Amino acid sequence: MSQQLATEDGGYIELFKLQKLFEARFALLPSIDPGYTADVPIEDAYRNDTVYATVLVRPSNPDFDHSWLNGDKGISMTLLLTRIIPAEDTRAIGGCYSIKQASDIDASSSAIDREVKLVIKKAILTFMGKYIDSLPYTVYECLKFVDRELCNIYEICGKAINRALGSSSVDGSSTSNQPSGGNAVNTTPNSDCNTEVDTWTLQEQKSLEFALGKTKGITNPAQRWAAVASIVKTKSAEECRRRFQRCRDQLRNKASEQKKALAEMPPEYQTVLARSDPLRLLDLELEKISVFNLLNFVAQLVCTRCTAVFDVGFSHGDKKTVVITRSCDNCHMAQRCEFQPVIAFGSQPTVGNLSLENCTFVDFISGEFFVTCESCDTQCKVRDVQNGTSKRSNCRGCFAKLALGFRGVEFGRDNTVETRVNKPVHVRPKVSRPKTPGVRGLKVGTPLPDNGSCKHYAKSFRWFRFPCCGKLFPCDVCHDEGSDHPYELANVIVCGHCSTQQPVSNKKCHNCNRGYSASTSAHWEGGKGCRDAVKLSKKDSKKYGLMRRQAEQAQSAARSTTSTGQTRHQRK
Repeated sequence: MSQQLATEDGGYIELFKLQKLFEARFALLPSIDPGYTADVPIEDAYRNDTVYATVLVRPSNPDFDHSWLNGDKGISMTLLLTRIIPAEDTRAIGGCYSIKQASDIDASSSAIDREVKLVIKKAILTFMGKYIDSLPYTVYECLKFVDRELCNIYEICGKAINRALGSSSVDGSSTSNQPSGGNAVNTTPNSDCNTEVDTWTLQEQKSLEFALGKTKGITNPAQRWAAVASIVKTKSAEECRRRFQRCRDQLRNKASEQKKALAEMPPEYQTVLARSDPLRLLDLELEKISVFNLLNFVAQLVCTRCTAVFDVGFSHGDKKTVVITRSCDNCHMAQRCEFQPVIAFGSQPTVGNLSLENCTFVDFISGEFFVTCESCDTQCKVRDVQNGTSKRSNCRGCFAKLALGFRGVEFGRDNTVETRVNKPVHVRPKVSRPKTPGVRGLKVGTPLPDNGSCKHYAKSFRWFRFPCCGKLFPCDVCHDEGSDHPYELANVIVCGHCSTQQPVSNKKCHNCNRGYSASTSAHWEGGKGCRDAVKLSKKDSKKYGLMRRQAEQAQSAARSTTSTGQTRHQRK
């Protein structure tokens, strides 16, 4: 049983493939101490989380000049292999191995220069970072890649050394294209290759980024780069400046290439940023918070075919974009939702970009935010922030009182364009087709469906947001009919005339200054009753009185018109 288990394990298979590839030039050690001389068999090594592997990479490329090795048979390396256990695939017995950082690679061969060792380390780390999620046996494929690219590695190092020594000739009369013996390497002086040896480690890069943020208040460039170098400690001010300039140029080139590729791409293949709409918070309230971002939230969506309403939870974690695919529970239409969060602050309340296919955004129910204290830059989470409410918390660093709240959420762009028409244009009326009644989200300035009324309360022009679930319903009866839990007293209402969200109150809406319920009077139904005596019912007691008053008003108007005409005639 153990033999069968070992054969199916991914780590065991990878170590076995490495042993078959290098044969006697491959060995496994429990430690790099000189006292450990006995090799560890694969049957015992694959069960450990880490294992040291010594390998002798012997160039197999026929174009490789073996004189570069100064008589050695190959490049000897000691690698620290770290076991990766996949968290998502529970059916897998174990994962494969990885090489995480530059200190896990020890090129102990004395025949190669320091620049060659650095390039080999960078090539291994770059390959591992690029293919760790796509290749099942990454270390095995990486060492094969290094064997194939040894010629290019030596050429890169040779060009870098020649540029540093100033040995490149301008007239191109050097004989660098011819092979040379000893420690010389093939170089091309006339080549315009700008390849440089990257000796920056991950820790130095992080120190540089930290130093750039700490010294952004220094206006003098020389003083600033000197301060940056003092924080990095292992690099000079000029090296830090060139590293920053190189990273900035790479980011600019990458952004321009993405923009150019996006312009040539058909709409159906564009990224989520190109075909998505922003999700903005309205009436944002921040207290002692500098920036924040949305970690996860629950949105209410509606199917575009059958108008079935459903809830979707977006939780991206460490991912830049969260993608949710599902099918409608009612009509089984395929639906896709993509959300990409962005950093938001007071003057930029957009929390992300949302792309929806075969569904429409209705409402933002609740969310969890990651906020940054503006006093001490401490980051903390603010959980269960419902739409239309404010959430308070204390900073864990300076214990300042933090507050985050908003009065609504707006999804999409305002694409309305005002057009002026000089002369009337005749448009053929289109034949209206019956459409499925749709459910839309809140749009401030537009009335709610049926002005917010329902079959239970026909004269109530408002919706309520219930804190038990964070959803909108016209009344408590509608909530109990559409939910699986009893309602709690609502603390937020939405005006049925203008869709403005505000706290519960018996006063008029602070936006449109209209009431939430229909006003009643003795006869005219709050101004909406019939005022034509001819159309009034005979059973209405006010019918003939209204007819008499209207007749008297008509007679008085006729008399005034006649008297005015006679007066003008006498004056003439």
